[in-house]
Amino acid sequence: MKFACIGGDRRQVEIAAYLSSIGYEVIAFGLPKDERFLLSATVFEAINQSDAVVLPLPVSRDANTVNTPLTGDVILLNDLLLCRPHLVFGGIISPILRKELENRNIEYYDYYDSEALTVKNAVLTAEAAIAIAVSCTDFSLFGSKSLVLGYGRIGRQLARYLKALGSSVTATTRTDGIMAVIEADCITPLKTQKCIEKCAEFDFIFNTVPAPILDRSFFKACKKTVFIEDLATDSGIDLASAHELGLNAAVYNGLPGKHSPKKAAQFIAEEILSFLERREKYAK
Repeated sequence: MKFACIGGDRRQVEIAAYLSSIGYEVIAFGLPKDERFLLSATVFEAINQSDAVVLPLPVSRDANTVNTPLTGDVILLNDLLLCRPHLVFGGIISPILRKELENRNIEYYDYYDSEALTVKNAVLTAEAAIAIAVSCTDFSLFGSKSLVLGYGRIGRQLARYLKALGSSVTATTRTDGIMAVIEADCITPLKTQKCIEKCAEFDFIFNTVPAPILDRSFFKACKKTVFIEDLATDSGIDLASAHELGLNAAVYNGLPGKHSPKKAAQFIAEEILSFLERREKYAK
């Protein structure tokens, strides 16, 4: 099988290199030159010469073009569809693109739908979030107080790591069921609706909730020395207010691709190959 790796960040570079290293033919477009795989002159050539197309995570950030942060190449999603690839892999494929693929009878698989992959991705995100917290402050996680907003995959893994490093951790949720899970994990539970009443207690605040929780009123209630990491996608954080109030706050997206691209790429490639194995098994 020959793969075309189109666009993406450092994870995509490492996916192309990984697949090539284990014996697959790989051709790429929308990635920087790398001796570990071949580059195509055009996206059309790459797709037409391949059996399967690997798109990045996320596939697109604007719903019109492939995510290409490393080269700035403009690759229209519509052009991909016109090439009619045999099989498309991608991470966080939008409902609109899914429908277009289905309308053209193009087989696709969103590897980020895999529970195993998202859990592994959460581990890498939590590791990177802690590395950032340590490097961007002059105080220790040990003996600190940390607030984790949201207790999904990333929030739960992050809370566990923080606790293991000696931080006193509180985690929030809106639901009673997850409150019980937090407590069972020996983390202090707090309803999200009440976090503004407690946020002045914390040295570190990590947001994983894709909702506008981090607004001006929240920041005004925080201590001046707090370090705030927004890890959520489309959270709507009011960074202008945070900076106006003198707080150390920033958005950190796509951490696995920035801090551990080789391992993140391996996880994605393994999920792609696992899908192909299942596909071949069911075809028999």
